[in-house]
Amino acid sequence: MKTKYTSYILRSALFVSAALLPSLAAAQHVTFESAEEYRSLGVYDTWEQSPFRTGVLNGSNYVKLVANPDMEEKEAPGVATNASEIVLAVQRSRYGSNTFGARIDLREPFCLGNSKKYVHVLVNKPAGENANVMLIGLGKRHDWEGQAPETEQFWVTASLSTQGQWNDLVFPITTNESVDIHSFVVVPDLASPHLRTTDFVAFIDDIEVSDSPKPRYQIINYPLNFDTNQAPTRTDRALTNLTITSTGESSKNVSVPSATVYNNLTEQAMVYAKAGGSVTVKMNYKGAWMSGYVYVDWNNDGQFTPIIQNNKPAEGSELISYTYLSGYNSKGISQSNGNSVVNGVITCPAFIIPKGTLSGIYRMRMKVDWDCADAGGNNDTGNLLTANGGAIVDVLLNIHDDKVRISANQLNGDVLTPEGAALSDAPIPFRQPVTVKMAPAPDFTYTGIVITHGYNLDGPEFVRDNRQYKSVTIPAASFNRTTHEYTIPASYIDGEVRIEGLFTPGETPDPGNNDQTFTVTYKNGADGTFYQNGSEVAIGQGWKAAEWVSAEPAPIVTISNKRSDNSYGTNGFNTTAYHLASDRIFTISVEDPFLITGYRIYTADGWGAVVTTENGESETFSGEATLIVSGLNTKSTSFTTSPSPAANLNSPIIDIYIVDSSAVGVGEIRSTTGRVVGYYSIDGKRLPQASAKGLYIMDGKKVVKK
Repeated sequence: MKTKYTSYILRSALFVSAALLPSLAAAQHVTFESAEEYRSLGVYDTWEQSPFRTGVLNGSNYVKLVANPDMEEKEAPGVATNASEIVLAVQRSRYGSNTFGARIDLREPFCLGNSKKYVHVLVNKPAGENANVMLIGLGKRHDWEGQAPETEQFWVTASLSTQGQWNDLVFPITTNESVDIHSFVVVPDLASPHLRTTDFVAFIDDIEVSDSPKPRYQIINYPLNFDTNQAPTRTDRALTNLTITSTGESSKNVSVPSATVYNNLTEQAMVYAKAGGSVTVKMNYKGAWMSGYVYVDWNNDGQFTPIIQNNKPAEGSELISYTYLSGYNSKGISQSNGNSVVNGVITCPAFIIPKGTLSGIYRMRMKVDWDCADAGGNNDTGNLLTANGGAIVDVLLNIHDDKVRISANQLNGDVLTPEGAALSDAPIPFRQPVTVKMAPAPDFTYTGIVITHGYNLDGPEFVRDNRQYKSVTIPAASFNRTTHEYTIPASYIDGEVRIEGLFTPGETPDPGNNDQTFTVTYKNGADGTFYQNGSEVAIGQGWKAAEWVSAEPAPIVTISNKRSDNSYGTNGFNTTAYHLASDRIFTISVEDPFLITGYRIYTADGWGAVVTTENGESETFSGEATLIVSGLNTKSTSFTTSPSPAANLNSPIIDIYIVDSSAVGVGEIRSTTGRVVGYYSIDGKRLPQASAKGLYIMDGKKVVKK
């Protein structure tokens, strides 16, 4: 007996003429308003015996362009209405596998390289259909002639926050640098269909490839009772610093910016604690007659809900510590008044992380206010937080176990332990460095790894505006050329750790040249957050953001380090106890179109003291140059002012100065005092004399010699 299949979409589909729609096309943005935006529409199933692949079912009957079923304006703050008139409908067939979905063939394929991108997709599923959604990328490697363009290159899942309305789902994607993506497959429902008796229709719209991991539309989380950009209204009161101490952890000091009353520091500050451990918060506060409050969003619902019983936080309360509320502190001890400032510090009573709290990321809020449980701030017109000189600061709280799990996932090679063992959910100590080793398959080499670290690595990168995990790409240049090993910094072992090995056809470089390269990438607009040798570094711990130009794309400075005896360093410049008894040779280069205009050397001992070369000046050069550090003469009070070859310099740091320029010709290079120190071509080669014309640097400025 022939199986009877029903197609709901076929009977009610709205067919749209391409001639009536705009002809705007973009390979990485499909709104379905124009047929020029995509090559074709259909269905796809990863199950090879699926009736949609064998031809038993006609997939064209299960996907159609239709009128948007939900254009109604939403009253919820932060929820955007999908005003698009035309959307894509897909009938989730019970006869397909759980990875059956709508296939969108792109007008032009695109290549991600090794960079991470985010695919945003608007999805609307009926109420009750709450299974995860998957995005599959179909494509081929352009360096593999025989690979089919329908090869599945990635699979990423995301979850809906609300059924029955539009959700902006975000899918983080990475592929091999040689992969071209030809098609997206949106799988509307990953639940097993074997018990289904009917189909349902899901709607898809506005697919966009972006650099942003945050949803385009979302409900406002953690609301305030004043504008987020509210400036302080008084100068006699101010929150300046936070000190958070957890059992078994180092104290966390958080400097509070003074420009606004509210500061969201969730991207800058992470506090670590364990379930059952004690936490104490101290607030450095200029002024008096104010109290302190601490909140944690235990259920991650985007709100801080206080539950106070018998003058103390009850079980489940998200207001967990305070110095004064209705005459009591959070220990239930009567207080004579709310003046909690003692010697410039508000000390909130210690609180315990509830036993059984799941490991993960939670938002933590500290507030200076007057007698108010509302996490958004006192909004009594006679006692406004903003008028009283109060402040609110948000950070992230990382609840962790003693050990976390590390795993690796890759093709055409392995990422192993130094002993050659597999990384398969092996437990490793929390916040301790881990060394991994690359083992390419025959006829392959490696270009690096992608490290994803945090929690819920298969879920959205942001939940309620709180980052759950980060991904960082470590280039092959950061690996030891001889052992092919890389030590993952302790700061990346802050939760689950997943490593993706990046392998490509070719031979692994000959280890005979044992040069180590340390790459420093400036991160624009990050106020001092950037990366050194694959590790995130803050101001005062390494490179100083003020020394860099703001540019797109961000400049990459590469520095190789070896001693005069041809032995090589094993770490970046942020290491301790660098003995300079032997000379150090640094080769410094920068990618075009940037020019290096100089350098400075610093030491952690007497931070900010300049360490100069023998001639007492910094050269300026473009492209690439060699700096020999010999017999350093420090101006730090920690050392003598005479050359001291055996000086033990803690954490020596090199600052590189650059300018944005597309140089042509030969540059006449001068020091900042105007003295000629040499002539260099644009590729960094020293020349015997200057050219008649070209570009050079004088007193830190670009000068064109015509």
